[in-house]
Formats: sequence, structure tokens, C-alpha cells
Amino acid sequence: MQKYLKVFLDTLSDWVWEMDINGVHTYSNGAIAKILGYTPEEIVGMHVTEIWPEEMVTEASVAKFNREIKDGIPWQGFRGKFRHKDGSTITLESSGMPLYDEKNRLIGFRGVDRDIHETLRKEQQLEASRKRFQELSERFAWENNFKTLLLDIIAHDILNQVNVLSGLSELLLKESPEDERFQLINYSSHRLITVINSAATLAKITSGQEISKSELDLTTVLSEVIQDYQQPMKMAGIELVQHSTGPCTVRANPIISEIFKNYLDNALKYALEGNIIEVRAGKANNEVIIEIADQGKTIRKNDRVRIFKRGVQLDASKKGSGIGLAIVEQIAKAHQGKVGVRPNSPRGNVFYFKMDVH
Repeated sequence: MQKYLKVFLDTLSDWVWEMDINGVHTYSNGAIAKILGYTPEEIVGMHVTEIWPEEMVTEASVAKFNREIKDGIPWQGFRGKFRHKDGSTITLESSGMPLYDEKNRLIGFRGVDRDIHETLRKEQQLEASRKRFQELSERFAWENNFKTLLLDIIAHDILNQVNVLSGLSELLLKESPEDERFQLINYSSHRLITVINSAATLAKITSGQEISKSELDLTTVLSEVIQDYQQPMKMAGIELVQHSTGPCTVRANPIISEIFKNYLDNALKYALEGNIIEVRAGKANNEVIIEIADQGKTIRKNDRVRIFKRGVQLDASKKGSGIGLAIVEQIAKAHQGKVGVRPNSPRGNVFYFKMDVH
């Protein structure tokens, strides 16, 4: 059995290792050769600090490591730097669990390290692209040349990198389908693709281009948006409640969800005085009506139309660019819909979206 286990471990791409309570390696599978350049025979008998980069081997760091080993403290998903046999530095993601003998005495650790060099490189590329996108957004704002650049960047820069990260996460999930870290990376990359596609659609809307539409149930769309906002609302002490009379099917583009996101973002910023936000969805007279009612400060009559104009911000103390509700109005127009706000009772506001059912 031990023979077959060793053969199996040597087929893995991750480095599986064991060390004693002194930090000396007592076992290594064959993956160490590909990851750090050592053979299993070379690594066995070597103290873990011997494969640390020289700048990391300080009296304090070694003492901390020894103390945690003696205390049997496990670790998971730790990203650390290691020295390759050729002298280069490699970043590995490490997890380790304590080993005990039959008398429950700590005898060492067993763990697995994964080379995440390629993952880090893709993350760095993605972050560089994100910064480039942000800088261009701030510089060109809503000018026509910005819209052209935005579409180009999305098509040829950011989206390419996100797709690489998404594909990589799919491969990692196939290897470790239960790993929550990979699940999160996969989920986040898919969400980011959605955000990027939404940005591309929004650029088309603001430039007057036609956008694709299909049958969507706005009740379902609203439920998904609400799910994302439940936690931040809870942290702000606000109860988020949804009322629906049934499906509200219309022809729309998924970008329509940005209307409801902006409404809820505004509620988080300006309606903290109340303790409940009601989201209502229904149909009346061949019209779908979505309402988000808060208990914040009631908007004055003269401002109820003005706040949907670009650059208008009623409370200068709040962070923002004053374009959120302008985006809402643009998206509504692209769907032949209407947006607005009216007073709530006894106080607050009801932001609404109305659209004909065809």
C-alpha cells in the first residue's frame, strides 16, 4: 500500500512534504524537483529555512517559525517566498497540519505547497489593466474619445486578462473542487466579466448605439441584486425587504440591473436614518413598476428631476461623482422606460422605474 501511495504522490503537481518538530524535512514527493529544483533526496534532511530567501532568514523570523512549530499551529493558504535551487525566488501557497503519534504527542507537520507564480503574474497583469482603465476613466470622463478608448481597452486588454484568470480558476477547481479559495476566485472572475460587459454595454448606451435585448424577469433580476446588498445593508443596520406580486417579464438587456444597484447604493449613502428599505415589484395597466422606498431625508420638489442630471450631488459631504442617477436615466431611456422619485410617507423617498410590457 505504501508503495502505491508513494507512486500516486509523485504524480501530483503540488509539493507534498513532511517535517519533524525541528523544521527538518523528512519526506518529499517528486514535485519538489519541478517547483524548487531539488530532488526529494536533497530536500529530505534539509531545514526549511535553508530554502528561504536569505533576506527572510533573520533571528526574529526563525524564532517565530520555531515557536509556531513547537506549538503545533496549523496554517492554510499562506503565500510565502522560497529560494529555488538556481537562486531565484519562487512564491508558493502553503498549507500544513500538525502530526501526532499514538500517544497524542506532536511529532511534526505534513503539508502541501503549490506554485502560484503564474497566478500571481496574471493577477499583476489584471491589476495593471484595472489601474490603466481607472486612469483613463478619470482622464476622459464622458468625452467621446474616452468611450472609444474604453471599448478598445475592454475588448483587447482587461477582458483578455480576466478570461485568462477565469480559465485558470476553472482548471484549479477541477483539481480541487471543494477548495473555497478557488471557488471564490472563479466566482469573482465571472462577476468581473459581467461588470466589464456591463461597462461595454453602458458605453454603447451613452454613445446612442442599439443594445441587445432578450426576455428577462425583472423580479428575478431584482432578487439577485438584493442578495448582493443584504450583507452591506445588514452591517449598516438596515433591513432590506422585497415585495413582489409575481414575474415581471420584459425585453431588456442585463445592464438594466444597474438601475436597481444605483438606487440601493444611494439608499446606503443617504437613507441611514431609517431602519428599513422596501423593494417592490409588480405590474399595473400593462406596465412593470419597480420601486425602492427608503426612510431617509425627503428630497425637495425642485431637486427631484435635477438629481438625474450628470454631476448633480445634493450632499457634498458624501463621496461620489454625481453620475450614478444620470446612468440610471440613460439605461431607462435605452429601454423606453421612465425613472423618477417621489416622497415616501411619513418621510423618505420612493425611487421608481417603469417600463411598458410589450
